[in-house]
Amino acid sequence: MTTYAIRASRPDEWRAQRALRLEALKDPASGVAFVNTYDTEAAFPDEVWQERARTQSFVAETESGDRVANVAVLVETGEQHDVPQTHLVGVYVRPEFRGGALASELLGAAVAWSWQLPENVRRVRLWVHEDNHRAQAFYKRLGFVRTGRTMAFPLDESQTEYEMALERS
Repeated sequence: MTTYAIRASRPDEWRAQRALRLEALKDPASGVAFVNTYDTEAAFPDEVWQERARTQSFVAETESGDRVANVAVLVETGEQHDVPQTHLVGVYVRPEFRGGALASELLGAAVAWSWQLPENVRRVRLWVHEDNHRAQAFYKRLGFVRTGRTMAFPLDESQTEYEMALERS
C-alpha cells in the first residue's frame, strides 16, 4: 500500500500543480467534474499557472514526491456573499487512490484551514454536476448538503450544477 502525506502547496510548485491539473482534465470523469477542458488549460501560458499556484491548495504526495490529489480553496468574503465562506475547486484524486481515506483527509485539511481563517468563515461550499453522483454522495458523507442554489454547467448550459455547503457548527 502506498502511503501519502497531505500538505499545503507552495506557489513555487506551479509546474507540479499544472501537471496534476492537466492529468485531471484527461480523466474520463472530467466531463462532469471540471468546468474547463484539457485543450483550453493546456494552452494557458506559464503566468496563468503561476497565478493559480498563489491560491491556497492542498496536495497529497506519495513518499517519492508524486502528487496524487489536489484541492484549491478560494476565500470569498465581502458584500457579494451573505456570509464569509470558502469555495473548494479543482478537487482531484488519481483513480488508483480513490475509494480510501485520502479524499476525506484532503478535504478535511481544506475545511480545517477554512475554519482557522481570520475572516471567521461560516461555510465551505462547492459546486457539483448533476450527473456526478459519486461526488455528490462523497460530499454528503462529509456533511455537505445541497443549498438549493443551482447554476448552468459552464461547458453545457443544458446541464445543471448544484451548490453544496458545509456549515460551521
